[in-house]
Amino acid sequence: HDAYTSNVQTLEVDPQGSIDGVRHNVFDAKVDGAEFATTARSLLRRDPDVLAIAELPDQATAQEVARVDTGRTRVYLSLRAENALQAVQIYVKAVGDAAKAAKGIHGAVASRLLRKLCPNCKQAYQPPPELLKKLGLPADKPLQMFRKGGQVLIKNKPEVCPMCGGGGYFGQEGCYEVFPFTSEDRAAIEKGDFATLKASIRKRRLPGIQESAMRKAIDGVTSLEEVVRITSAPSSGQPQAAKKPAAPPQPAG
Repeated sequence: HDAYTSNVQTLEVDPQGSIDGVRHNVFDAKVDGAEFATTARSLLRRDPDVLAIAELPDQATAQEVARVDTGRTRVYLSLRAENALQAVQIYVKAVGDAAKAAKGIHGAVASRLLRKLCPNCKQAYQPPPELLKKLGLPADKPLQMFRKGGQVLIKNKPEVCPMCGGGGYFGQEGCYEVFPFTSEDRAAIEKGDFATLKASIRKRRLPGIQESAMRKAIDGVTSLEEVVRITSAPSSGQPQAAKKPAAPPQPAG
């Protein structure tokens, strides 16, 4: 979105930063003396082109989002979920009316952060064929991947990597699943038929978080261990999804 030609606003409780041209509205119950949903309704009545709502604290907020004329205002709604489809289910349940919720859902996005291998000390290796087979990768072709190092040779002597301090990782990168929804998908959501919705996504070969993370491992950005870490254990709150048009951290309605 071009924040200089469009009216782009946010509604946040704990802003993590600011974007030039975007009006950041910070909700403070003690100062505003109103409910979060009331503030969201007030902002929506001003017909912004885009409103990013960074919380889903209650059903009332979900119901306000469900009433939006998506032809006039694009809404991004951020909430905590393990994946994009779970975020849709949470939103539909919060709205309390599947037909009303499905009408405005144009897509869902989920994200996870993974650690990037230190470019100064990462170590190349060839995974064994049985591991490649287990991961669903071609086992008949050699594939070079990387794992964390932590040490470098300085004057032919192993030393702690000065870039990552021996941890083997340096920096983070996001991996995403982005699911735009068709009219058939919205019909499935309206019926509560999430099995059909999931099948539709698979049929279109839309990559999920695991596939996105695996691609980064194949490209040498991260390690297989890091892929397993972010995709197997329950999230500690990092995944987010957006609800409405498919796009950044989040389910949109």
